[in-house]
Amino acid sequence: MNPTKEDFSRFLVSQGSFDWAVTMNLIKRHPKYQTYITPEIFEKTGHHYLSLVNKRLFKRQYRYGYMKLNSVFCMEYGEQKRPHLHFAIGRPPQIDKDSVLAELYSSYKMMDWVKGEVHITPYHNQGWINYILKTGFENIAIH
Repeated sequence: MNPTKEDFSRFLVSQGSFDWAVTMNLIKRHPKYQTYITPEIFEKTGHHYLSLVNKRLFKRQYRYGYMKLNSVFCMEYGEQKRPHLHFAIGRPPQIDKDSVLAELYSSYKMMDWVKGEVHITPYHNQGWINYILKTGFENIAIH
């Protein structure tokens, strides 16, 4: 039995509560190293962003695996083959929402492969998860 898109959606929603929907655009070619983006770099960029945010928020607790943000992200090529990442990010209840939001913005500025500004909005419902599933489950990464 093959799982359906609804099964994948229920699985991702069950990963935890989410607070923010984040979209970031990426560049196709690195300006310093003249390297083109590959699927491996694409995925590592998403994991690197989440690691930066987690390290700065939780410090040792993240390093030793005790605390981290709930997060799911999707790698997608948009119109004109423009690479971008979509994230659904949630916080533990003991962490202040404003400090996490500030960290999401400041960690974005430390990234290499990003282009333009990060777009962060409140996560409202399962519609965002369904949207990031539009390219299929193979493009989803759970951090």
